[in-house]
Amino acid sequence: MPDPSPRPPLVIVNPRASHLHDVRRRDRLRTDLERRLVRRFGVAPDWAAETHEGALEALRDVAGRPLVVVAGGDGTVREGAAAVAGTTTPLAIVPGGTGNVLAGSLRLRGIQPALDVITAGTERRLDLGLARWGGPDGAVSERHFTVAAGMGFDARVMAAAEHEWKRHLRFGAYIGAAVRELGRLEPAQFHIVADGDELDIEGLVVLIGNCGDLIPGRIGARQPLDPADGRLDLFVVGGRTLVAGVRGVLDLLWRTGEIDGHVIRRAVSQVRVESVPAQPVETDGDPHPPGWLEARVLPGALHVLVPGT
Repeated sequence: MPDPSPRPPLVIVNPRASHLHDVRRRDRLRTDLERRLVRRFGVAPDWAAETHEGALEALRDVAGRPLVVVAGGDGTVREGAAAVAGTTTPLAIVPGGTGNVLAGSLRLRGIQPALDVITAGTERRLDLGLARWGGPDGAVSERHFTVAAGMGFDARVMAAAEHEWKRHLRFGAYIGAAVRELGRLEPAQFHIVADGDELDIEGLVVLIGNCGDLIPGRIGARQPLDPADGRLDLFVVGGRTLVAGVRGVLDLLWRTGEIDGHVIRRAVSQVRVESVPAQPVETDGDPHPPGWLEARVLPGALHVLVPGT
């Protein structure tokens, strides 16, 4: 019997992403994407319905596809990455959101460079994180993350940068949210178990990163995060005050290697974080109620298109 026809690529477009809510811009993007995908694969793509439910339904059907394209922000990218995780189907990212952290880490700084990668990019394997979290009610949630999961000040900022605010102010939404939250800093006693080592520290934020910058898209650590090293990076900023927090962030930005003391940086495979009082949690910028947080790395779980060398 003849081989079945190859499956077409799949395209997910998030119309609520900050750079894609304009209908004319989305129409131009759709036209350009279709032209480039036909050129590369010889077949027109399947288009998911432009709703969250439509995207999730389409992402349940990625087996055997030569490519999944996601156009949107970090949340849309996370959903696409989770769908293809552990398969050989590569992901192509068209950054259309506010942060676009993974895209920036892959030198995809804008829609046009991302479209060029679809035509002539190469595949690279990246790590993913898998987070679990829960609160006093006993409910436990789990999801993949491409960028980071965190607890404390970082999660408070993400919750404060509400969706409509992000759409109109973009990165300024995070600045405004950070300024607001600085006025009500709440230190906590963190208990951290990292690869079996127990760490207790009073501090302001715990971040478990896979890629990106400490100040997204603006300032990165002197020793950058590597999303293909088979590990996650644990960051902890200790202290009770704004001054202590700023000092800790500067240490994390400047110093290299593993750090212990009033700030912590170390490579980890898995980590659990609890706090007193309970602190809010975030995964890839999405806020969750106060509780505990666990994360572990899935080495090389994601195939992604990147600019050719």
